[in-house]
Amino acid sequence: MNTKEYLHNNHEADMNHDLENIQVKPIWNYKYAQYFQETQYNGETLSGDERKQFVKVIDETIAQFSEGFPLLQTMLAEARQYQDDLCTTFASVSLFVIMTMIDCMVASKFFILADGDYEKRFMRGKLRVILNEGFKKLYGFDEKTYKGSAWDRLLPLMGRFPEEINRQYQDLTFHLESHAKSSSWWREERNLETHLDAEILYESRQEEVIESKVMMDSMKLYSSLLAVNLFLSNMHTCIYNSFVKIYHKGELVDQ
Repeated sequence: MNTKEYLHNNHEADMNHDLENIQVKPIWNYKYAQYFQETQYNGETLSGDERKQFVKVIDETIAQFSEGFPLLQTMLAEARQYQDDLCTTFASVSLFVIMTMIDCMVASKFFILADGDYEKRFMRGKLRVILNEGFKKLYGFDEKTYKGSAWDRLLPLMGRFPEEINRQYQDLTFHLESHAKSSSWWREERNLETHLDAEILYESRQEEVIESKVMMDSMKLYSSLLAVNLFLSNMHTCIYNSFVKIYHKGELVDQ
């Protein structure tokens, strides 16, 4: 990839900022365990104000995360052009993580906003499809589904990153593996919602709809994705820092 263009696109300051002043960024020591804590439903019901606030937070979060799409798309296109397997994999996995986070939030939002009983049950079912498919693509549930998952795709890259990144990868692997085995991840509901066997699907949807419980269920995937996204931000910092070093060495050719 082109070093100078990459630094321009990724630098937080104005595009005309003097590149000579760009410095390397720190790698953050995130406490990933907090994102995998199981929360049990306590029987509380969302109030009208709580529902409005929840939707407001979702809208703000969607706007924040979706801002990164153009940069990821550009990075992915350029990485493929220069046959840069590291940046290609990084950008592809990042796109999946952010898009799945947003999809989870959108489904949660419309579940909360749904007025009719049938609409509520429908949106709960579709949210469960995202929860099951999302974690399966993120990490998987067994050896078969793990192979080729987003997390598995990152593993071959770890040899090109510092020890701290590898340590965090191992830490997250432990938590993701435990999470994968913590429940069925709504596998049966996912199958019923996608296969559309009306008689069985109707019976499945008769389960009582409890808004706050459904929202807590959705956080199981969202929090996992958020933890991985923080890890990816550290990976990006390492990639960014490597371009900064290349620039300061005067190597402005395509890299």
